Order: sequence, then C-alpha cells, then structure tokens
Amino acid sequence: MATAYEAVYIVDATLAEDQVKTTVDKYAAVITKANGSVEDTDIWDPRKLAYEIKGYREGRYIIVNFLGDGACKNELDRIFRISDDVIRHLIVKQDPKADRFPSKTRAAEQERRERDAAARAAAVSLAPQPVTDLGTPSSDEKEAGTEDEATEE
Repeated sequence: MATAYEAVYIVDATLAEDQVKTTVDKYAAVITKANGSVEDTDIWDPRKLAYEIKGYREGRYIIVNFLGDGACKNELDRIFRISDDVIRHLIVKQDPKADRFPSKTRAAEQERRERDAAARAAAVSLAPQPVTDLGTPSSDEKEAGTEDEATEE
C-alpha cells in the first residue's frame, strides 16, 4: 500500500523559470522511477530565508505531494542529499486528513485576495468625493437663488 508523503525543498531563488521547471521534473522523475506517483506540485515565489543556508539568503520553496513506499521516500531523500541544486529539504509522512493539493488551495486563496482587493478598489471609487470649494455657489445655485428672490417680491 502506498503512503502519502510531502517533500519540501528549497532551490536557488535566482534560477530562471525554465531551470526551476527542469529541477522539479528531475525530482518528479526520481519519484516515478522508484514506483511512486506525484499528486501535486506547488512552486512558491522567491522568499527571504530566516537565516543564511549554504551561502544563500533567498530561496524558492517547492512542495511536492506524492504517493510511494518507504523505498521511494528513501531514494528521494538520498538524491536530495547528494544534489548541489537543493539548498535544504524535508520529507514527511502526511496525515490522512491533510490537504493533499496545496497548489489548488493556494490558487483559490490568491483568487479570493484579488477579488477582495478589487471590491475594496471599487468601493473607494464609488465613495462620495469631498467638496473642495464651499465658498462659491455653483451656477445652478445662483440661478435658483435669483428665482426665489423674484417670487418673494
């Protein structure tokens, strides 16, 4: 029976998108070669690391959820340890109740944030604009004032 694992690894933040994709594909191939299956991959934007690791101050986190047996996990761990392109890695066994598809959750959260920001921007644009000049009446007010004076006489 296959066990659910989550692998998190950090690569250099200065890598181009195609280089990151190549790196992700390389480790996905290691999983599939070891009779595992990749369920979900989530690539984060570059982030500042909490402390310097192997001379790096920034890194790009990659989260991979996969199914496999212990040998698959051990092989991936071995490859991570000997690879120069991985700054740090961690592989954990997932709780059955855990979110198996974090990239979909993160995409939905990002979409919600964008909708909220658009709603706030729309609310600001619909808010009444402050009156800047209260001292001079508009031309409509001047005409209305003269008609009122004429009807009083």
